[in-house]
Amino acid sequence: MLFNRQRIVAFIVLVAAIALPRLMALDRFVTADEPKWLARSGNFYLALARGDLENTFTREHPGVTVTWAGAAALLWRYPEYSRDVHEYLTDSNQIEPVLRDHGLEPLALLQTGRLLVALMVTAALLAAFWMSVRLVGLQPSLVGFMLIAFDPFHLGLSRLLHLDGLLSSLMLFSILAFLNYRPERKAIYLGLSGAAAGLAWLTKSPAFFLAPFLGLVALLDLARDWLRQRRFAAYAVWGWGRALIGWALIGAAVFVLLWPAMWVNPAENLKQIFAEASTYAQAGHTTDVYFRGAVISGNPDRVYNAAEQQLYGPWSKVRIVGDEGPTFYPLSFLWRSTPVVLLGLALAVLGLVLRWNTPEEENLNWTTLILVLFAGLFTVFIALGSKKFDRYLLPVFPPLDLVAGIGWVRAAQWLAARVKSRQMRSAVPYALVLVVAVQALGSLETQPYYLNYYNPLMGGGEKAPRVMMVGWGEGLDQAARYLNARPGAEELRVMSWYPDGSFSYIFNGETVSAAAEWEQTRDLVFGSDYVVLYIHQWQRQLPFSEMLAYFQGQTPEHMIRINGIEYAQVYRMQGAAQR
Repeated sequence: MLFNRQRIVAFIVLVAAIALPRLMALDRFVTADEPKWLARSGNFYLALARGDLENTFTREHPGVTVTWAGAAALLWRYPEYSRDVHEYLTDSNQIEPVLRDHGLEPLALLQTGRLLVALMVTAALLAAFWMSVRLVGLQPSLVGFMLIAFDPFHLGLSRLLHLDGLLSSLMLFSILAFLNYRPERKAIYLGLSGAAAGLAWLTKSPAFFLAPFLGLVALLDLARDWLRQRRFAAYAVWGWGRALIGWALIGAAVFVLLWPAMWVNPAENLKQIFAEASTYAQAGHTTDVYFRGAVISGNPDRVYNAAEQQLYGPWSKVRIVGDEGPTFYPLSFLWRSTPVVLLGLALAVLGLVLRWNTPEEENLNWTTLILVLFAGLFTVFIALGSKKFDRYLLPVFPPLDLVAGIGWVRAAQWLAARVKSRQMRSAVPYALVLVVAVQALGSLETQPYYLNYYNPLMGGGEKAPRVMMVGWGEGLDQAARYLNARPGAEELRVMSWYPDGSFSYIFNGETVSAAAEWEQTRDLVFGSDYVVLYIHQWQRQLPFSEMLAYFQGQTPEHMIRINGIEYAQVYRMQGAAQR
């Protein structure tokens, strides 16, 4: 690929668009799962330092790329960790006192780990961009990747010490590199695709979907050649067979080389990964979740009493046992996507149906079809599991954002070819700039709480809490900072939802959590100076109906709202009447 001035400028613009929003304000809030990955990173670092390779297995996900980032953050911020800590952590809340006892704030370490993950995401997306330029040209690729850069859902998840943002970026890179292999049969592209797949497998087990999917792509390519040539070519089958074997071997080599646990006990590690994936698919959620106005339990033995049935609050309607059903992921995509992307997808479909002419029509159509096919099949694949979260769908967002960019460019090119006025034709590129600007403005107005974005075409933040679970810890940071401003904050005792990390990493005083039983929790509630309730509690009716009933009759001292959504309520308990 020639590195001409236009491509270099496009690359620089894209670097800024991807990196800047992912690298700024990384210390504002903490999601509920990140303390777990910080603790797992500590165990990973300790295992490496001791040469205890088997214990670099920290989770069945397996999350190895994330624990490498967390371990690198420890090496950077606290290299003495392996000397000061003598036992592996068994709970995520154990790392906070360890770090603070040695003069390091957990939030500072988390910020460093997030930085490293965001840099890996940026690198993966930029590599995917170059693969895309080879396939569909500079302009569709640039518009598509600018939409990815400012996709609020991907942006929000790709700046965390977590799995899904990195997973989705690596999967996109692997697919686009694989598609680049076909025209010229250059091994470099096959190698890049295999390496990206190996990194994706190390990140999260759903990435193994790449293996059968790219096998399907090879079969479709063979079928396409057969339809053109009207004859069966055995050498083509053998060529694709060798390519797929080579791809798998490269991915497996990366998977093994970068995960020391695979050096000592590979069979058992793989067994645990696939056993846990099967458990997730069959068992579903262990706690109640909220979707479409219902509180859904995966526990068939859960019994709901009459008092609970009356305490759903303004949005909940019924309690049911089961899972969220087949509509969960399609609705999640609509809620989490943007008007720009949805309209771009419609234009891409029109472009395929009406065969709008473009210079790279064949590759462009083929790439569009493969990306859409991936999104559809991956959605079906994860929908088979009983445990569902909207973030599990993230791998389909970058491919569909790219398809939306292709749709916008094809529409602009079609329009420019039919407009007689030179001034109107020259204005068409500015229209594409406007498209990207609308996407960016919609996303950036929620910063740094990008996960707070909900599609305005579906009702936006005003309606989202009535339909789906909202919040993953954002808002608790503002509650903690509000209480930090109270006199004697260091002496305050506060009960909070998501206490370990989301609240405690920011609050200066003592943080406590609910107990397993209501009687013990009641003592903690009335023994605290403040109680912070979170949106998940009144959506999912957790942890106890008695507790929620009590606070329904109280007036909060302070409420946390972000972009119109009420996330948290702060109640002053000093002098509160018990019942």
